[in-house]
Amino acid sequence: MKSQALVIADDPQYRGWLENGAGASVEVRPLAARDAEAMLTQLASQQRIDIIFCEFDSRNLAQRVQLVERLLERYPQIPVVGLGATDNADLVLAAMRAGARDFFVLRRDDATLGVQLARLLRRSAASAVTAAAGGQKPGQVFGVVSAHPHESIAFVAEHLALALNESNPGKRTLLMDLATPTGAAAIFLNLAQTYSLLDAINDAHRCDDTLVDTAFTRHSSGLYVLSLPEDLLGRPHIDADELLGLLRVLTTLFSHIVVTVDGHLPLTTLSRFVDQADRLLLVSDQSIMKSRHNKYLVRVLRQEGCSLERAGLVVDNYRRRLGLEPNNLAELFDLPLLIALESESLARVTAMNSGEPVYAASQKDPFWLGIKQLASQLAGAPAQQKAAATGLLKRLLG
Repeated sequence: MKSQALVIADDPQYRGWLENGAGASVEVRPLAARDAEAMLTQLASQQRIDIIFCEFDSRNLAQRVQLVERLLERYPQIPVVGLGATDNADLVLAAMRAGARDFFVLRRDDATLGVQLARLLRRSAASAVTAAAGGQKPGQVFGVVSAHPHESIAFVAEHLALALNESNPGKRTLLMDLATPTGAAAIFLNLAQTYSLLDAINDAHRCDDTLVDTAFTRHSSGLYVLSLPEDLLGRPHIDADELLGLLRVLTTLFSHIVVTVDGHLPLTTLSRFVDQADRLLLVSDQSIMKSRHNKYLVRVLRQEGCSLERAGLVVDNYRRRLGLEPNNLAELFDLPLLIALESESLARVTAMNSGEPVYAASQKDPFWLGIKQLASQLAGAPAQQKAAATGLLKRLLG
């Protein structure tokens, strides 16, 4: 049975070009649509669609972006590919932000067009089979955040990603380390990273299974890692649209994505990420300094209109009898307490310096057992825990 491809293009050259590249196995049909509603009406009458191509140029850019966004809201399982007469960066970026899986340039991609089409159609067919069997949701995004840069952000996130990877055999898990100190996740896992998070952001328009398997750094456990370069001084400027565009593509390729961020990101970028994450984990410890600054971070996010209904507190490096108990901290932040992670100080430092997870020394390490419990909570739908009512911490922290 032939695959069915639709082309939305003002220039008729695109249809012939795609037909020649696709060969006899694909039927390429034009779809005329002046606006999003007209297009959706026509699509509803189609019996089967395997892929849609959409031309982008400077004259119709805003209209085509709206078409693709509306299309993917209604039919997220259908891959959309942008088309253009040139590889103009603004057009490519606009197409990828709208949700296009790839971008083909007329006459430039002749040599690889057939292979690229076959790959996209295979993925479309696999998605259709999954949908028929009950549907497949995009990968879940778990944000791990703290107000100020600290090594504990990457350390907690690294082990959470490892636990999710361990508990989901056969599925891919990604650790995306955007926090500082830069490169901490790769350093703690002793990974020699040649392809960084910055590279992936630049390559978002061509990010697919092939790029993941050939370029992304992979830990011996099977966990994929994208981190900022460790030799980077300061924080690079990262466009929020480009970052979130990459994340949207990655959710089609990974079942779980753990992303580290900190409060030194631009507020607009941070707040938009928080709104996109499926769950947000605020990492704090029992110190006055971190507690106060995390309180301010949570306050600012709420003032920005971010929904924190999916957020929870993780108390790291918990010590009994310090006075600032986890339930009190949860009350301060007005967030449910997810877990208090206990650590053996020597085991923690040894793990960081050796480039091995804490479980390499002992599967019964209390920090690792707590992380596995947290991963189990996040993978399911745990009931939110209420913080104990007390005014002590608020008096302590002002």
